[in-house]
Amino acid sequence: MRLFRPFLLVLLLLVMVSGCGYDENKGIFMAPGSYSDLAVVTSSDALAPLAQRFLETFNTTKTFVIKEEPTFLVDVFPTAKWDLAKGYKNSLILVRIGDGGPVEKMVRKSLPSETWDRLKSGAGGVVKLNDPWASYQLAVVVASRDRNNLGSLLTKNRTKIQEIFAESSQERILRRNRFEGLNLPLMEDHWQRFGFFMEVPLDFERIQFLPDGYQGIEMMKKGPSRGLTVTWRPSEDPVGELADIDALAAMRTELGERMHQEEMHPETFLWSAATLGQVECMRLEGAWTSRKFAGGGAFWCYFIPDPDRQRLYCLDLLVYAPGMDKMNFFRHLDAVASTFTTHRPQP
Repeated sequence: MRLFRPFLLVLLLLVMVSGCGYDENKGIFMAPGSYSDLAVVTSSDALAPLAQRFLETFNTTKTFVIKEEPTFLVDVFPTAKWDLAKGYKNSLILVRIGDGGPVEKMVRKSLPSETWDRLKSGAGGVVKLNDPWASYQLAVVVASRDRNNLGSLLTKNRTKIQEIFAESSQERILRRNRFEGLNLPLMEDHWQRFGFFMEVPLDFERIQFLPDGYQGIEMMKKGPSRGLTVTWRPSEDPVGELADIDALAAMRTELGERMHQEEMHPETFLWSAATLGQVECMRLEGAWTSRKFAGGGAFWCYFIPDPDRQRLYCLDLLVYAPGMDKMNFFRHLDAVASTFTTHRPQP
């Protein structure tokens, strides 16, 4: 049964435990599916309504042009079929200590004895399991002796739980990219020529390079089309310019005209403050329509100041995937964007 998709906990205890069989140097035995998939299991079927109520507020939606998509695609499994969660990249496991049964037995066996003892003796909490059954997995166990306390923990820590999944997904995507390979020559060229560093996956090809002298480059992965575009311009006060959203919108509009032959739709614009690495920046989400073909889609972009070089960057993420859900594609692009920096990381 595919439902909403979230579930978790945190309060007195947040523990990271590595699961069985993961080898940092191998990266094989990866769970199938996407980072949008979430399995939810409980130690008792009587906890299913509690899980459902939490999912209704936890699994927020994102609008891509006109279509809303949930953050997660959730499958809720009955207790007897909990082991189906082993095939998911994300899982949420809700345990009322004392229920007994296969789920509680599995959790107790997976945790260090001192962690389990702390869960039993206190007000419960959250245990974060990295790679519990395969690589690139996350399982979060929420446990308490009392059913009402489980509900309270979920409600109070909804935002924290969302952050745990988001941060872990980003980390696992980047870990997988590094295992499969990065385009190191391209990354070095960007640093030497233009003063920015970003981890570019090996399957992205640079398809535009300073077109007609415009300060910008575009990288693309096809099937479906996913684009990463970086443009920049001089700015005497790039940090202060982040407050001028009209100037930022004009910069993104010029990017669209010069590099994508596309038209922006300002009525769809959604602005928010963001951080990439340690740098505060501005984020813009919106919609575009192509002038080259009958189609369009969603974009996310970041405006990143570089005071040392007196430069303002625009890092644009674009997906063209007609008839397909966009959330997972943007999740991957956003992970790559998170590595953008104007200060080269040290090995």
